[in-house]
Amino acid sequence: MVGPLPPPTGGIASVVEDIIHSELASEFSFELFPRPDFELGINRTIPRNIARVKQLVNFFFKLWSGKYYLIHIHSPDGAFASTILFILLARLARTNMLVHMHGTDWDEFYARRSAFKRLYTWIGFRIAPRMVVLYSRWAENIKKLCPTADVLVIRNLIHDQEAPQPAEVQQLKEKLGLTEEHFVVLTIGYVGWRKGSYVILDAVPQVASQDPSVRFVLVGSEEFPGEMAQLTQRVDKENLAAWVTFTGELERSKANLFYSLADVYLLPSFIEGMPITIIEALRSGLPVISTRVGGIPDMIEDRISGLLLNPGAPEEIAEAVLLLKRDSELRKKLAEGARRTFDEKFEFSKGIEEIREAYRSFER
Repeated sequence: MVGPLPPPTGGIASVVEDIIHSELASEFSFELFPRPDFELGINRTIPRNIARVKQLVNFFFKLWSGKYYLIHIHSPDGAFASTILFILLARLARTNMLVHMHGTDWDEFYARRSAFKRLYTWIGFRIAPRMVVLYSRWAENIKKLCPTADVLVIRNLIHDQEAPQPAEVQQLKEKLGLTEEHFVVLTIGYVGWRKGSYVILDAVPQVASQDPSVRFVLVGSEEFPGEMAQLTQRVDKENLAAWVTFTGELERSKANLFYSLADVYLLPSFIEGMPITIIEALRSGLPVISTRVGGIPDMIEDRISGLLLNPGAPEEIAEAVLLLKRDSELRKKLAEGARRTFDEKFEFSKGIEEIREAYRSFER
């Protein structure tokens, strides 16, 4: 299993962790191999590039030993250049291979890229014997580029989980300065431009001016250097601290506590694939407010399990938050739809058989 591995936070590491601790472990023995989670490029220090080369050499000699039945390579779309090297080495070692693309926005990944990047992406798709993608648009576009490509669509999946103890939730509320009078809008994941954090701050004054009981809690570390500092400085400058809390990086084991204290889950991303945090929110029975980007429309049915907005629209965020604050019946309906969607589409046992069949389909 090659990828960003647990214990680091992040959606891909969570998927890897769930697979290796699933019932598949009774049939397949997993060995983890960490990958450099960055693109090939010239803007890297010499020591880091040397470490990357050593890692790839180590990977090749592992495969050359002949003891591995299958290499399951997890690829963030932003690191596909280095994924191609893993694919090439696996091909040279004549090892069965499954390339798992955790793709976000197809246009950002391919259509808007330079001719050179599109070329090496096409080559990568041509030499990958079998791929897994998260939603249908990726499968359709890969097939357009490479009609002979073997592409499977397997959604992100997570295990069901019991609700945390009320005393633990209350303790976290007190730590964050929240009371029963507050309506809590939660965001979990990286904070920064891609996840819509700046747009959330644009929406806060519009919400607070009409209902000062609403609180926005943003959980996670910055995605790119400097973004957290920009956001927190803006909160101070615009006097938004009464309504906005940044908690910093989250231990995955504590995520369920945050979902349990929230009334609504908000993720107004500009670029997204199939976010694990939305699946976690559905599992917790939270109405979801998100954007019509990437695979999110495949996850959320508007007015059934959540509300879908246009990206970069703070007035739509404000309107959606205030609507759910004021309309308890709609909020209840969306909460029930959210939990039903999780049970039907994203509960782990529903999809693990698809992964098992993908593994078994290779010759031993």
